Amino acid sequence: MLVDRMMSKRQRASVEAAETLLRGDDATAVLVGTGGPFPSGRAQSCTALFVNGQFLLFDAGDGAMGSIRAANLPLGQLDAVFITHYHNDHYADLGDVMEWSWIMGRRLTLPVHGPTGITQIVDGFQSAYALEATYRTAHHGKDLMPPEWVDSEPVEFAPPEHDRALVVYEQDGVVVKAFRVNHAPVEPSVGYRIEYQGKVIVLSGDTVRTNSLLANSQNVDLLICEAMNKELVQVMQAVNKDIGNDFLATTLYDIQDYHMDVSDVGALAQEANVKRLALNHLAPKPQSDRQANMFYGDAISELYAGELFVGKDGMQIVIPVP
Repeated sequence: MLVDRMMSKRQRASVEAAETLLRGDDATAVLVGTGGPFPSGRAQSCTALFVNGQFLLFDAGDGAMGSIRAANLPLGQLDAVFITHYHNDHYADLGDVMEWSWIMGRRLTLPVHGPTGITQIVDGFQSAYALEATYRTAHHGKDLMPPEWVDSEPVEFAPPEHDRALVVYEQDGVVVKAFRVNHAPVEPSVGYRIEYQGKVIVLSGDTVRTNSLLANSQNVDLLICEAMNKELVQVMQAVNKDIGNDFLATTLYDIQDYHMDVSDVGALAQEANVKRLALNHLAPKPQSDRQANMFYGDAISELYAGELFVGKDGMQIVIPVP
């Protein structure tokens, strides 16, 4: 009886979440994973966007599946995936997203959008999960696990040059554009701009400050941007060097040259007149809300006057439409 009540409560929560997110008039961004490049208690990069009845997922780093389940997101109704670049903290859980969306009821070939190279990634995951999928159908039957819908389809594009944005998805008034960012030597790397009924949401991907990010973020309703506190990373680097951990000290030194410092994020958001700013890919990981505000919120608030969200897994940000 207790198990029945627990299952019923979880199922009701999932149904209610689906109704709220997919049938609402507003656009809702869910910060599924806000962790940085190193493993931590947070899920790594992953953002869900619900707009005009569509469920779009941007990146799927390690831990994304657990965070999706915890938030009761309707994975079986996933419409499309978009990957920013091919560091594993942005796509480690992509195979699980592809497979579990089918298991949970997806009845379309899942498009997985990404810059040059996404075909290799998607084909690799499909090959790895091919046996698993046949077992599901053999055990549960074709009605419950129809093999014709298990596939995902890579949708590969060449990143646009300069500050331009390239339309990579258009469905029922929802437009997703990709623009080039700078995460060298990781090439290609892109950010995404989502437009619907005059509302605009931008995801920076991993990048240093670029003209393309500034241009595509002008006057947007929400910018979801990576953030690194380089002063703290430098302290961690020095400590590891002092104790003889040269590998980690070198790694901490290296990662500073292709991410945005909190000062860069705040200044860009202010210059672009961003209405709302949400921080993800936080490095280093804050241990509490108080630390999050100290490491990120306080520094950025000195430069940015708009509404600020220091991201944590599961946070929802609602953009009224129109």
